[in-house]
Amino acid sequence: MIPLSLKKFKKIYIEITNRCNLACSFCLRSDRAKAFMRPEDFRAILGTIGGYTDYLALHVLGEPLLHPELAEILALCQEHGLKVNLTTNGILLSQRRELLLASPALRQVNISLHSFSEQDGDPTISGYLPEILSFIREAEATGLLISLRLWNLPPKSTNLPSPNETILKTLEDFFGLPEPLADRLTPGHGLTLAAKVFLSQNPRFTWPHGPAPDLGDKGTCRGLKDHVAILVDGTVVPCCLDAQADIPLGNIHAQSLAEICANPRAEAMRTGFSQRRLTESLCRRCTFRQSF
Repeated sequence: MIPLSLKKFKKIYIEITNRCNLACSFCLRSDRAKAFMRPEDFRAILGTIGGYTDYLALHVLGEPLLHPELAEILALCQEHGLKVNLTTNGILLSQRRELLLASPALRQVNISLHSFSEQDGDPTISGYLPEILSFIREAEATGLLISLRLWNLPPKSTNLPSPNETILKTLEDFFGLPEPLADRLTPGHGLTLAAKVFLSQNPRFTWPHGPAPDLGDKGTCRGLKDHVAILVDGTVVPCCLDAQADIPLGNIHAQSLAEICANPRAEAMRTGFSQRRLTESLCRRCTFRQSF
């Protein structure tokens, strides 16, 4: 039974790996040990969080499609009646296509298109996009939700098309759109490209860890209210932006989620949020909380 003091979360983030096949400038350079979560540990976590959410996001840092036992992890999600959102840079979609499209647990795939366009050298974006679009075309028959994500980019310094312009033009042609996407995109709001296929473009995000400037102690957040995150080693943190475990609340392999979320540090954070007061240094450096 769920304790009355711990409400159901809209989602719980589980970082099944913090390894990645890219090194994007917008991702946090974490000094945590790189690892893949073992399926037996993932199963144990699902047993511990049972009843606290209906949705999992298999991501904090890292590329989840790298996980060598992803099939077993998705099967465990199905076994426990949990729906899954995946966030990926898209490079491995063609290799994982059959598994993803056949998984009844998978609800949504978020594809960070901006991650590929900033790589050193020739990103061969002409080959990258067709693989993603091919995946989308097959996904349309399964009911899978697809969310395509872009950063706003600074003004161009050359007359050559920017990566975003190339991506947007390719999407316009593929979906047969009647007007330029650039004329319709508004930061913070998504566009529907086709049934269950969406596109959003937002300002580039800055992780709050480390030397980020202190923005003051006034504000609130949905961490510990709508969601909580479990890192690859089992450390529980209050939100998906605490990728360096600046606010470790406990470890899911040693304590129950109810115990972790009811400890004094977590309670102080929740009380502070309810009063629009930030008790943690990480929260004071987070730009995302300024949107609440």
